[in-house]
Amino acid sequence: MFAVKNSPIILVLLAVILFSSCKKDRFYEGQGQVLAFSADTLTFDTVFTTVGSVTRYFRVENPLKEAIKIDEIRLVGLNGTQFRINVDGISGRSVTDVEIPPQDYVYIFAEATIDPNNQNNPFVVLDEIQYVYNGTQQSSYLRAWGQNAHFHYGEIIEGDSVWQNDKPHVVVRTGNFPGVGIEAFGSLTIEPGCQVYFNQGSAIFSDGPVIIGAPGCPDSVVLQTDRVEDLPNGVEFETTPGMWLGVILRNGATGSFNNVCIKNATYGIAGRWVFDDFTDFTISNQPVISMDKVKILYSSNSNLFCLNSQVTASNCIFNEANASLATLAMGGSYSFENCTFSGTGQNEALVLSNFASNGIQGSYGDLSQANFINCIIYGGKSDELLLNNEDAANFNYLFEHCLIRTNLNTDTTTFVNCITDSPPLFDNSGDLTFSLGSNSPCIGTGKANSLLDDYYCNPHNSPRDIGAVAFQN
Repeated sequence: MFAVKNSPIILVLLAVILFSSCKKDRFYEGQGQVLAFSADTLTFDTVFTTVGSVTRYFRVENPLKEAIKIDEIRLVGLNGTQFRINVDGISGRSVTDVEIPPQDYVYIFAEATIDPNNQNNPFVVLDEIQYVYNGTQQSSYLRAWGQNAHFHYGEIIEGDSVWQNDKPHVVVRTGNFPGVGIEAFGSLTIEPGCQVYFNQGSAIFSDGPVIIGAPGCPDSVVLQTDRVEDLPNGVEFETTPGMWLGVILRNGATGSFNNVCIKNATYGIAGRWVFDDFTDFTISNQPVISMDKVKILYSSNSNLFCLNSQVTASNCIFNEANASLATLAMGGSYSFENCTFSGTGQNEALVLSNFASNGIQGSYGDLSQANFINCIIYGGKSDELLLNNEDAANFNYLFEHCLIRTNLNTDTTTFVNCITDSPPLFDNSGDLTFSLGSNSPCIGTGKANSLLDDYYCNPHNSPRDIGAVAFQN
């Protein structure tokens, strides 16, 4: 048997080990917000059909090289007591003295119990979790569907599908498909009065007919993000662009939009998909889009984005987009009557081009016509028109009885009786946005046409006014 003597080296090593095992982590003493979350908003997207409970979890992470002691983690109770939390095995609406070691994390398990048939519930039930440490407060959020709805998970429509307005519809992106797809031999009809909510990154992609709303003056169809709540930290999703992709009409698809409001999308309505093969874009398979009384706003790209498409639009409002309000590229055929293009984006309100490129490939197409009659095209830029005419394709356009903010030479046959030296002078003091003020140059200066009523279903005046909203005496 070997005998081990107490050497000075061994004694020093033992002292180091004992000291290390007794050493406590130094706690962060700063007042900045340093916590990270694996999900700053935990969404319970399970379909509730009866009263039920669902548990999900996320991590609260400490990215620092020193420990953090959280004085309290508490549920605020914004919508009552539908949520409960458990912090690393400790349950309660408030948990105190939670320590997170350096560059480590704790799990928070959250449970939601929802009665989806309780019409007193908000459509989205929201709660806030607050984290208090060193006089600092951070928050993360819990959200769940508070009412029952029709859920569409990566749905492919091969027949004729009708979405009724008995309950809201929620389009959810899945790993198999980002929303709802319509085959060329299928169709989708969304009835007047429907409220349709889209999950982040989802869309309607169609190779066939899409009919949204109905002509005349029925209840509007609203297409919007499923983030309908405003967070207590001031985030308002209602005005946040790019929360879902939009309605994408691909080769050969047709779209009929009547009394529709589209907001918070990337593209609003798109004729063809920018990531498809441009060599497949021909006149014979152009998307055909008709629009009346449509409002598109808060898009992260363009409200209306078309590549070599056919569009007929009347009484439409295009408002607020990070790019142009309408981008009509690679040619096509377009007709707009009594439409209003107005926004404060960085790009021109209206772009016409007979060329397009997605950064990988580009192509030309004949612009057979782009007629704008009785339209307002106005915004914060000194010039709200961009005309990109390449010699390789035809480029035909006409602006007649329009009010346009532009520096272009309008003393040509392509600009007829247009107003370029005055703003439209909207009167937005009432409920009808983009109404004309009593001193607006748009009153009575339009061209006679067959339209009977304006965006708000009020009769068009005679002589015609310019824009989507007729002047109200």
